[in-house]
Amino acid sequence: MTPLDETLRARLAAMPVPTLSAVLYARGLRSRFLHGLAPADPAAPRMVGPARTIRAIPVREDLRDAVARGEAPNLHRAFLSEIPAGAVLVFATGGASHVSVLGDIIATALARRGVAGAVVDTGVADLPAVAALTLPVFHAGGSAPVPSGAAVMVADRDLPVGIGAVAIFPGDIMVGDASGVVCIPAAIAEAVAAEAAEKLALEDWIQQQIAAGAPLEGTYPPDAATKARYAAWKTGR
Repeated sequence: MTPLDETLRARLAAMPVPTLSAVLYARGLRSRFLHGLAPADPAAPRMVGPARTIRAIPVREDLRDAVARGEAPNLHRAFLSEIPAGAVLVFATGGASHVSVLGDIIATALARRGVAGAVVDTGVADLPAVAALTLPVFHAGGSAPVPSGAAVMVADRDLPVGIGAVAIFPGDIMVGDASGVVCIPAAIAEAVAAEAAEKLALEDWIQQQIAAGAPLEGTYPPDAATKARYAAWKTGR
């Protein structure tokens, strides 16, 4: 996995998820927002990093029990231990929201290694403790004290997965904030960051115009006259 350029990471970290999602939507990528996920802590630092994927499938009890007896490798722990600094763990189970694939101990280990965040389509064990950590965690099931082995088992890693009807490929750039998570194809991340910055600047200016008494009609969305006024304002700054 190619590490994310730190300048690009900073540029994306300055962009709200709704703005990035709108830019992707305008480009025809209309399935990039991960519906149904919530941040463990809405006030956590913004999450930005390339996806490192883990895929789980419905559990087969004989294989799960072999792991418990030490007769088979624990892929769950092994794969989690290999998530590199700066990456975002993306753990897909097919929607086992009633169980958890991580809790405060695993989350602490990930944070200690400098992992940029975690996105899981399950619940989270020890949710209040996880929310108190610096690691941004986005989950689908709220508090779930039931271990994942009750329903799923880890099968493989570093392959495309699906969460919230979104296809996520290893290396895709995951961005998360209080609004949720958006997945940006790595090949267009630079362009999306630039377009999002321009869109945010325009919308900030429009917000100021509306607050000063400009009519909504023609100002938002901006018509040709409003765009011309914005262009003149930008030139004169």
